[in-house]
This record gives sequence, structure tokens and C-alpha cells, in this order.
Amino acid sequence: MNRVRFTVLSLLLMLGYVSCFSQDNKKIKYNTIIDMLRGEPGLVISTDKGGGTMPAMYIRGIGTNSGQTQPLFVVDGIQTDNIMYIQPEDVYSINVIKDGTSAIYGMQGANGVIEITTRSHMEAEKRAAAENKTIRKTARKSKKEARKSKKNSN
Repeated sequence: MNRVRFTVLSLLLMLGYVSCFSQDNKKIKYNTIIDMLRGEPGLVISTDKGGGTMPAMYIRGIGTNSGQTQPLFVVDGIQTDNIMYIQPEDVYSINVIKDGTSAIYGMQGANGVIEITTRSHMEAEKRAAAENKTIRKTARKSKKEARKSKKNSN
């Protein structure tokens, strides 16, 4: 029974339908974005020195081209060097890319990519999709009326 519950919970967690819960089903509270990233598989974070500075992160080891270890951070589709300004409650999803699919970012993604999507970005995308749907529906309706009036005039 526990295995089935764990499988269903992990499936829902992967789909983004469930927040993180501790063993006693209380919601986990993260203090910083780094605390949130510590649980991501394939991501190694060195000890934080504090003071709001970025700790060293390793996804794919040390880059051969530049000797860099820091992965590329992409927040809402925009590349950035620092993610310390992001509040954990604003995060919608985190995606750690550590294989060949990071090639879409070119050499910047050679050490891996951490994609972060915020809740405000997702809400804006949903609003834009709804507006586009309304525009398409209006255009279809006006085309239909134009055909109907053209047919009636003949």
C-alpha cells in the first residue's frame, strides 16, 4: 500500500500537481532558492558561505573549454548569472538539464542548465493563450458571417 501511495505521489509531483510534503504531510517551507535546488537529482551544491552569495554548483563537472563549473541559469526564458533574487514561493517549476538537450543553449549550456519558471510567468502565458483563443474565435466568426452575407447577396 505504501509503495502504491509513493508511486502515485511521485507521479503527481513530477506532473506538478502536488507541493512538497514532509513525512507527516506538512508542507515544506524553503528559505532560499538554493534550499529548493538541493533536492534536485544530478545537482551538487557546495556548502553555502552565506551572505546571499551563490554557492558553487556542479551538474556535469568542470567544463573543458573555460574551466567553469557553474551551470547556466534560465529564468522564464532569460539567461541570468544570479538566481538569489528568486523567492521559493514564486517558483512554479525547476528543470535541471544535464544531458545533450542542453545543446540548445550552445556553449553556455556546456556545464548543464537550470531552467526555472515562475508563477507570474505561467499566469501571463495562460492569459495570453486565453486572449489568442478569443481572437481566433472572433476571426472565425467574422469569416463565417462574411461568407454568409456573400452567399445571401448572390
